[in-house]
Amino acid sequence: MRTAIVVGAGIGGLATARGLGLAGWDVTVLERQPRLAGPGAGLTLWPNALRALDWLGVGARVRAAGAPITGGGLRTAGGAWLTRVSVGGPIVVHRADLHEILAEGVRVRTGTAVTDPEELDAELVVGADGIGSLFRQRYHPQTRIRDSGQVSWRSVVPADAMGGAREGGETMGPGGLRFGHLPMGARGVYWYAAAPGPLRDAGKEEQLAELRAAFDGWHDPIPALLAATDPATLLHHPLMDLHPVPPMRFGTRTALVGDAAHAMTPNLGQGACLAIEDAVTLAGLLARGLPVPEALQRYDEQRRPRAELVVRRSWQTGRITGARGRVTSALVQALARVAPAGAAARAAERIAAWTPPTESPLVTPR
Repeated sequence: MRTAIVVGAGIGGLATARGLGLAGWDVTVLERQPRLAGPGAGLTLWPNALRALDWLGVGARVRAAGAPITGGGLRTAGGAWLTRVSVGGPIVVHRADLHEILAEGVRVRTGTAVTDPEELDAELVVGADGIGSLFRQRYHPQTRIRDSGQVSWRSVVPADAMGGAREGGETMGPGGLRFGHLPMGARGVYWYAAAPGPLRDAGKEEQLAELRAAFDGWHDPIPALLAATDPATLLHHPLMDLHPVPPMRFGTRTALVGDAAHAMTPNLGQGACLAIEDAVTLAGLLARGLPVPEALQRYDEQRRPRAELVVRRSWQTGRITGARGRVTSALVQALARVAPAGAAARAAERIAAWTPPTESPLVTPR
């Protein structure tokens, strides 16, 4: 049996291991953390990712674990709608639930740090080791981590914190402040906030107090969501991406997937989605019995242009919606009001129109 090693047990690494297993490979995932866990808050999975999860045979379970997003839009801090959209297909799911589903049946060796990719003994080696990827630094050091100058906070709170509100959405305010929230069904409500950097070094209680003060007076249910947040659950990260997007294969046996290749700012909600697309595309090519070097070449040709497009659009969206100046913020809001109805939804739907390029091995030939 052909052997593969995947380095990194995040969403992209586990999806890749599952896909390669379906393609008939013997796969081992190496994870440096001492235990397998799926930290994080909510994830938006657009139809492109859900089709890829169907390819992997877990789409129905993921949909059952999440909650559909039926509508929302962009609002001002006072609650006025700038744009309203009706979207069909995406869901929001807790990262831990998706992680658990993808990990089922996958062989993972935790507490295993890789220091030299060349020493790994397998026919195929996949770097799924995140934005700080050892693989990318080794093979393509000219790609750099780019700081957007913005930081984010995320958490999940009980569903009753929404009060009578039913819709999610994103809200823009002065000074580059943004706040978004999405109901997650039984898991509660996922919220996120963004503000100009730098990364705060205060404790979580102090950071949460800063957020409550910054968003005081914003429309419901934003203050209630922050009031219901347990400081212990607060996650805080810089918003960064990779520039330029590197090649997604190196030599005759090495590939990159997910954030190791195309970490992006979260403005389009497509980071995890593209990682799952990578997994399915790579596994599908290898399931066809192509020699590994040829499969990797085709993988890079299919994935890199799409990754470059989404990374670029996400960065541009963040530069616009995170505008700091009061005048600039007002201008952005004015443009949002006069933008063609549904333009944002149509742009998102075009990205989400992706379908797996090959048929899943789970499909029984007719």
